[in-house]
Amino acid sequence: MRCLSIHLTDLCNSRCSFCVVGAPLMTADGVVYDEVVAFLRENAGRGFNVVNLHGGEPTAHPRFLETLALIRELGYPETHVQTNGIRLANLVFVREAIELGVSLFIVSLHGDCARIQDEQTRTPGGFAQTIAGIGNAIAAGAQVRTNTVVMRTNLEQLRAISKLASDLGVNHLNFSNLHPGGSAIFGLSRTLPAFAEIRQNLYPAADLAIARGRRVTLEGFPYCVIKERLELHLDNEYRDILMLHRGHVFRSYEAFMDNAMRTYVDSCERCTVSDACGGVYQEYVDLRGSSEFAPIVTETGKVVLDNSLARRAG
Repeated sequence: MRCLSIHLTDLCNSRCSFCVVGAPLMTADGVVYDEVVAFLRENAGRGFNVVNLHGGEPTAHPRFLETLALIRELGYPETHVQTNGIRLANLVFVREAIELGVSLFIVSLHGDCARIQDEQTRTPGGFAQTIAGIGNAIAAGAQVRTNTVVMRTNLEQLRAISKLASDLGVNHLNFSNLHPGGSAIFGLSRTLPAFAEIRQNLYPAADLAIARGRRVTLEGFPYCVIKERLELHLDNEYRDILMLHRGHVFRSYEAFMDNAMRTYVDSCERCTVSDACGGVYQEYVDLRGSSEFAPIVTETGKVVLDNSLARRAG
């Protein structure tokens, strides 16, 4: 899949304590809208299968619907939107977005109840709106993928989150390793669990959704820490992502993440899949060291290696 990825706005109608782009810290939008328009026009007709809008909160941008109309006018086949789902609580808004070409909403779901989610997003009433938004999007005919960032504050609720998403009719659940950047850099020792703790809760959550016939992916985890579920790693998907972020164009978002955001530890030198694995966030190593990471030295993960190398070569 060739994806045109656009950071539409720095601003957000939520104030997540773990926001990787630091939206709660922003007092003004640093995105120049004319650059977004130019980026879309420049890449029209160049074989991109999908445009993915994110932020901040893209649905809160005053020209969000205008942007969807432009994407459709330029002939892009699909539009995906990463959202906290709050504006999706308005069914009229959802239907209009779908009519303008949105086929997939990737909705943040970080708790199984208002107490868990709203405390993390610091948005009173946000959970109820998100749940209503998921229901509206599914009822209106769009696909919904939930994205759950794994933190200590929702660790013990992962299985319940998985059940909730499945009950709502979500067909794809993604669980993301916490990226310790943006507003997440504050209080990491309280929010960033060790991978051993994560596995104890993540695996049952994934298994529950799979048993319910849902697709599950795991994102941003070093291969060795989830080696028992390697087949679920999001890196198994081929992704060619060209991204516009605050005026800067990243020709390969995957290469940027691998080279600038993550690192490798000594044990990676003996790992048979280190060429494919994106490594671990440097902030995690700074906080917890590298003793958890054991190299994969068998044929385990060969399919992951082959697919991931093909993705990077593309």
